[in-house]
Amino acid sequence: MRKRLIPPSVAIVISVWASLLPLKVASSESEVGMIAMEQILYGFENIQGEKAGALYDLLVAIRSTSGIGLPVVIQPAKRLLATMSRGKKNCTAVINSPDIIKSFDVIEPIGYKLAAGILPVAGIKLKKYSSLKKIKIAVPLGIVFDDKFHSDKTLNKVSTPKYINGIRMMKLGRVDAVAGAVSVLKFIAKQEGLSHHFFDDPLVFTESDLYLVCSFQLNNNERDKLQQAVIKLRSSGKAQEIFNRYFSAAN
Repeated sequence: MRKRLIPPSVAIVISVWASLLPLKVASSESEVGMIAMEQILYGFENIQGEKAGALYDLLVAIRSTSGIGLPVVIQPAKRLLATMSRGKKNCTAVINSPDIIKSFDVIEPIGYKLAAGILPVAGIKLKKYSSLKKIKIAVPLGIVFDDKFHSDKTLNKVSTPKYINGIRMMKLGRVDAVAGAVSVLKFIAKQEGLSHHFFDDPLVFTESDLYLVCSFQLNNNERDKLQQAVIKLRSSGKAQEIFNRYFSAAN
């Protein structure tokens, strides 16, 4: 039986294609998903239709500095958590919590703290936790910052899709307070035409560090590059500059 020979031109093409295979493996670093939470100040579309937000800009800077990751996308909180849990390479920036530590690889602190708690309307004094028993509280979906509060079924809590829905319910007198990141709530309220006089002092539960967290599927090289990028952005002050650009408007 005659042996079929491969034409030289075909052999060259196969040889070149085979030589590119290792590059395909190396390029997996670019396949790490980068996801910012969809929320005013965090990740949103501005009036020009451009993506913006403190977490969006931060992840763009981390991607640029590290050379790791796909273009940053913005997803609602529940979808973001579902995406992060699918067993693929993904990263995001969130506050530290027991659930986050258990579910994801906590890479490095960003160097910024977010105060979270309950922001009430003027006249409602929240001196301690028991003060919450007497009021109706809007709680945006996907927002978790205190296990006791979120598991407490004795409180009168109303689920809302986003922060802005809670603020609008507050404005209409349907709830007495909104739960979440205090600076974000104040920023949204300002956009809705509410002055700082509309609110009373918040009951702050936590001042939590913001972290870069990723799924456990990243390899050591990808993890190290991302960690070093965060350290560089934090030590240079660039991470703080990003947050000042957005959060200073909330104060």
